[in-house]
Amino acid sequence: MRVPEKKNISVLIFAMLISVTAVGQNSPLKFGKIEPSDFEISEFQLDSSAGAIVILEFGETTFDHDFRIVLENHIRIKILNSSEFDRANVTIPMSVKDDIKGLKASTFNLVNGKVIESEVNRKDVFTESVTDEVKQVKFTFPEVKEGSIIDYVYTINYGTWSSLNTWYFQRSIPILHSEYKVSLPEYFNYIKTQSGYVVPLDYSRSIESGYYKQAEFSLNVEKFIAKNVPAFKVEPYISSQADYISKIKFELAGTRFPNTFVETYIHSTHAQLSKEYAEGEIYGKRLLQNNFLDEDIEKATQGATTNEEKIANIYRFVRDNYEVDLTVMAEGLRRLHSLRKAYPYEINCLLIAMYNQAGFEAKPVMLSTVENGKINPTHPIPRNFNQTICLVKDGEKEYLLDASKKHLPFNVLDKSSLNGSGMVITTDNFRWVELKPNIKNIQAIYSNLELDENGKLQGSVKKTLTGYEAITFRKNHSLKLKEYQEDFANKFSNWEIQEHEITGVDEIEKPILENISFETDNIAESMGEIIFFNPIPIGQTKDNPFKSDERLFPIYFGTPIEEVIVNRIKIPEGYILDSAPEQMGVALPDNGGSFIYSVQHVGDYITLSSKISINNVEFQPEQYFYLKEFFSQIISKQAEQIVLKKEL
Repeated sequence: MRVPEKKNISVLIFAMLISVTAVGQNSPLKFGKIEPSDFEISEFQLDSSAGAIVILEFGETTFDHDFRIVLENHIRIKILNSSEFDRANVTIPMSVKDDIKGLKASTFNLVNGKVIESEVNRKDVFTESVTDEVKQVKFTFPEVKEGSIIDYVYTINYGTWSSLNTWYFQRSIPILHSEYKVSLPEYFNYIKTQSGYVVPLDYSRSIESGYYKQAEFSLNVEKFIAKNVPAFKVEPYISSQADYISKIKFELAGTRFPNTFVETYIHSTHAQLSKEYAEGEIYGKRLLQNNFLDEDIEKATQGATTNEEKIANIYRFVRDNYEVDLTVMAEGLRRLHSLRKAYPYEINCLLIAMYNQAGFEAKPVMLSTVENGKINPTHPIPRNFNQTICLVKDGEKEYLLDASKKHLPFNVLDKSSLNGSGMVITTDNFRWVELKPNIKNIQAIYSNLELDENGKLQGSVKKTLTGYEAITFRKNHSLKLKEYQEDFANKFSNWEIQEHEITGVDEIEKPILENISFETDNIAESMGEIIFFNPIPIGQTKDNPFKSDERLFPIYFGTPIEEVIVNRIKIPEGYILDSAPEQMGVALPDNGGSFIYSVQHVGDYITLSSKISINNVEFQPEQYFYLKEFFSQIISKQAEQIVLKKEL
């Protein structure tokens, strides 16, 4: 499999010019032609909360005379209220090598029954640099107010002919009409993949003729139309927007030019793709027989007596001694070994090489991160993979490792990597490996507290973060502990905090411990001979993340979750327990999770125990109601108060 050269396709250039039609002729609406009746659109009937509506989003992908991809766009939006005034600020990214052409943009307002146009002046269109490879064109529509219609068209070189630009049928606001047209010469075989919950209502495919000198060829023209598309709303606990927003992608699978052989650019199976990588330069022989690593291997495994200890120590050696640097291309393991810094995949390649040199069997595993979206199981498209980790074997036991992330303990992958399955890079015996969490996300709070007759509560809280809870804390706060403590103090501003100690942050394999000593008179309320108080001063679940009446997408937690609270509270002398929340046990269907709550009274002490367990990493939309009700009951129960009464 190889990428074809530009010269192979030059014969089509003029033919495609003949075949391509300008956007102004193909768009369902003519730019700038706004009628007074267009302003009658006042809301989207399926979503009355929308602050703006896309009246039209039309795009056509063609090729220009330099054989570059050309995307022609026409976008018209009605601004319904001030919440969407930012739509007037438009940014169009592109390669530094490309230019935007044919840009026209105007605001239209209805004034005394007459349509008034306010054009975007050329001098108000700015181009600014983003990176060495990317620039962006920016402009702002003038005279935008509630009820305005903004309309703009442009042509831009976007994407590559091996991977056409992705067309999105959804935005964060509703779309009345989304239309995408693609004109592809017959010599190109594209794989098209559609995803999301909105399926285009209209699809048409036609064959048109193109000519070059006396040669005739066919042009495959496809058109996709979606109407009344609801806004894409990011819901809590969604794995990735890329998995669910409605879109269509085109990937070049192969070419067949006249009088030439068929060229294939996408394998028919993932096994073939895996084998190609295993025999290639990056993941092939260079990961074997690297004698220059012997000294580091000896240093890393010194004192280790078992294979597992050796595997763990080599992992920690690479993790702790190599830095991720996206400005450095190591260009070989020996240079990486010298520089001690490189891209993440190169660091993991060196880890694999060390294991192989140490006598273990190690292979690369390619995966797609959660944010990047799930792997297409049907089409083995290389660009779908965006991360490489290490698989090392010790007999029948296997370890999945990523030494490019400083915060990860041994045999634990980052949550961003837990996305279905990873492709093992091998020449034979192809297989996938499941990417699943082998630890939980655990937070445990244990408190020893004392309440006096005036309602003042004082004592100590011990908070233990384990598994992914500790990993997340280290990622977010390890370099900013003082800032975290300040934020904590601001959050609990009614507490007088005497001590807030955090330990274990630098010990990656161990839990993180928070010890907090405090007193407050803001939790309990004393009313003569009665005291009311909530027995959960910290760690209470107060907000339900699931507020919508329905759910379109699966609910993704990423890892199993466990939250434990045990509070031992000494009550004031002379007071007795008058009432307390009843014991509760709630379970999700199919052992998906549970909530257990109890309050016990023994002598002068009340002990509150609360445990929330989420066992499933993912729940389907039809299980949404159970989760919503599950959290509602947790919130309601944890909000209940204990009542103490003075003993007569």
